[in-house]
Amino acid sequence: MSMPSAFSKKSLCLSIAVASVFSASLGAAQLEEVVVTAQKRSQSLQDVALSVSAVEGENIDRLDLDNVTSLATMVPNLNAMDNAAGNPSFRIRGVGLNDFSAAFDSPVGIHLDETFLFKPVLASLGFFDVARVEALKGPQGTVFGRNTTGGAVNFYSHTPSDEFEAGVKLSYGRYQRFEGEAFVSGALSDQLNGRLAVQIKDYADDEGPWLNLYDNKRLGQLEQQQLRGMLEWSNEQTKVLLTAEYGSKEGDLTPYDNLFQSQPGAHPFAAGVEGQLDPTKIIREPKSRNVFNADYSQSTDSEIWGLRLRVDHELEIGSLTSLTSYKDFERENTEDSDNTPIRSVNIDWNSKLSSFSQELRLAGESDNLTYLIGAYYEDDTTEIVELVDSRDFLGSYFGDDYQVDTRSWAIFSNNEYALNDQLSLVFGLRYTEETVEINGEGYLAAADTSIQSFSRVLSADRQFIASANGKRSDEDLNWKLGLNYYPSEGVLLYSSVSTGFRSGGFEMSFGGLALGNTLLTFAPEDVLAGDLGIKTTLLDGAMNLNAALFYTKVDDYQDNISQGSEVVPRRRNVGTLETQGLEVDLQWQLSDSLMVQWGLGYTDAEVTESDGVVDGVPLQGTTPVNTPEWSTSLLINHQLSLGDDLLLDSLISAQWQDERYLEPENSADHLVEAYHTIDASIAMMPGDASWSLSLWGKNLTDEDYLLYINDVPAFLLFLPIRAEPRTFGISAEYNF
Repeated sequence: MSMPSAFSKKSLCLSIAVASVFSASLGAAQLEEVVVTAQKRSQSLQDVALSVSAVEGENIDRLDLDNVTSLATMVPNLNAMDNAAGNPSFRIRGVGLNDFSAAFDSPVGIHLDETFLFKPVLASLGFFDVARVEALKGPQGTVFGRNTTGGAVNFYSHTPSDEFEAGVKLSYGRYQRFEGEAFVSGALSDQLNGRLAVQIKDYADDEGPWLNLYDNKRLGQLEQQQLRGMLEWSNEQTKVLLTAEYGSKEGDLTPYDNLFQSQPGAHPFAAGVEGQLDPTKIIREPKSRNVFNADYSQSTDSEIWGLRLRVDHELEIGSLTSLTSYKDFERENTEDSDNTPIRSVNIDWNSKLSSFSQELRLAGESDNLTYLIGAYYEDDTTEIVELVDSRDFLGSYFGDDYQVDTRSWAIFSNNEYALNDQLSLVFGLRYTEETVEINGEGYLAAADTSIQSFSRVLSADRQFIASANGKRSDEDLNWKLGLNYYPSEGVLLYSSVSTGFRSGGFEMSFGGLALGNTLLTFAPEDVLAGDLGIKTTLLDGAMNLNAALFYTKVDDYQDNISQGSEVVPRRRNVGTLETQGLEVDLQWQLSDSLMVQWGLGYTDAEVTESDGVVDGVPLQGTTPVNTPEWSTSLLINHQLSLGDDLLLDSLISAQWQDERYLEPENSADHLVEAYHTIDASIAMMPGDASWSLSLWGKNLTDEDYLLYINDVPAFLLFLPIRAEPRTFGISAEYNF
């Protein structure tokens, strides 16, 4: 496929027009240095020999980059998925997770303040009070505690300050959506600082973007709160940071855009014949992107809390760091998967997750050697209860009730040895052992069964029980080798080859055991990845231009695919996945008042070896889900002086995505056509940015595109989720 224009003609013309308006203000300027900790030490972004993108400062708030889906629009070859179950995940360079279950790990790790979120669902509330986000591409096992074979996305919170700071931000937008954040930070004593931050979201009931034809009510209500408290104690050698956090989320989930939309209340089954569909009442094409027709709610009720303790102690040989974390998460979701007025696939799926992790690492320098040595341990439990109300289709309930226990430990090391002033050798090792154990059962239950709390069916009321018990252990040794070369000041050339490992596990099949399926086990993935990159600082520090070529091979690639004999898509080893491509990052400070940022991603991804067949379609030669061949983004930020120390700060962000598939078999109805989106904000503020008043808009061209599809042929279900329509609003911020 030849590359189209960077955006559609509309967005390209907009970019040119904006640049032309401000061209008269060009002048000498320099970019601010971006400091990252991608290699567990503070470095300038331009000195990190990795393909890494970083966003910091007010752009995180202005572009709403504190959630999974919006961040992906700004980072080359980073894609995100947030399905109806509220299970967000990232995909980097074609490698990622495609699953609605909360039971699976992702090959792209998500970290909050260097603590691994052991399941992607823990990111379903989003993030707040964020200081910086870093996206690292490719295996990172020699630097991070838990396996990250596809990459890592790291969110860093603001930490306590030793001077008093406080601020509040309020926002109100379309569909009566209110959001607020506030923080206070400062010294509590000579050695003790503290920070308290809070986030509130309140979206009005019956005012959302989606209309349910069944009861003529609108969906979009949300009540969410997050709270984080930090205490930081320090002396000359030691720093201790204790973090406690809590969050809750209750409201509507995005409904499916599915069958029978234009016949509210109509029963789609032939009269008097149970379980037989009447073809005259099946309408595959949606009536509207904002309309659905369901008798059961699309809702979530989530609660999360956690504790983190970080201790940094300076020794003569380096810095010793201890990271201790505990998290507890509980979620009760409901979903009308068939999106019809009947009870055929009305689901309650509930999860209880808990995790303890401990990381120790020593980092330092000795002569020409910069080293990192670490050890990691994690013990987590995931309890899943899934209940399907199919009384109008099968005449009964069916469901799963199981627990997955995972224990993982690893030792790892990442080192850089300077051969001379211009050339250095990078080498790293990682050894990992992981044990996964599953215990549970699938079952049918009579139509008159009494349902208990957490959607549980009593053991005595379960019929046709199929047990699911298994245990497996996997281990692997991985390595990394690289060369870094500095030919001149402001230029870094780097290359690396690394391997990665993602453990195997079990597939419970979402009620399928009771309907005749068996417990599946899938083998580990083995990853081989290569990078060749360049980082340059040009125009006397006014421009950073970075580029990287990459190749990734994943053997025993794990994916969620359908088989005609099974009820739902299931996780299994597909074959070999190979991806290769290019990414480019450009930042250019054209003047003190005008900055342009551009990103380009190209990914050629294909399942090159596979015996798998889905509904008669071979998987060999297919493209992995949510992997466009080309993608690009453009950000323009301009400040205009209004006099009297007032500024008008304008920010325009445009993104373009090539066509992509949302199911592994790449059928025609799984294809998402290429699309573009434009977001913008304009803010008035004083020179010291102590306050601001802004107008903002998202998806300003009101693009209609698919975010997610779950194709379930056994139930004749085709479950797409569409992007939200255009939204806009006003925000006010004040910093004390």
